[in-house]
Amino acid sequence: MAYKLILVPLAGSAVDPDVVRLAVTIAKPSKAQIVGVHVIEVRWNMALDAVLEAELDKGETLLAAAAAVAQQAGGHMDTELLQAREASAAIIDTARERGADLVLMGMPYRKRLGRVSVGRTVEEVYLGAPCAVLAYRQEEPG
Repeated sequence: MAYKLILVPLAGSAVDPDVVRLAVTIAKPSKAQIVGVHVIEVRWNMALDAVLEAELDKGETLLAAAAAVAQQAGGHMDTELLQAREASAAIIDTARERGADLVLMGMPYRKRLGRVSVGRTVEEVYLGAPCAVLAYRQEEPG
């Protein structure tokens, strides 16, 4: 399938570099644009446009590192830092607004109660996105 725009939500987890490299690989054949986003979740008791310096600095550092990984992999990734009440809603809205063909999400390997766990954000984006969603689950630590 030929993609035009791949949206890559980044959470700052260990799986992010793998997801960025996969996005570059998927984007190359059709020269798709890759957009990496990081969502700062703002608590309900704060103004949505509150200036959260520590989170902004962390988000900018995370996105810069992801863009560097994309460049090392032979691609280019635009980045955007978002603030929202819920990451999943911001990702879905961004995918819709930008006309994304694919949302490529990373899932760190996690077990809860003896079962592999899919996080709430991944599940909500998977169910609510207007386009294809591909979840890349990190391999089980050996």
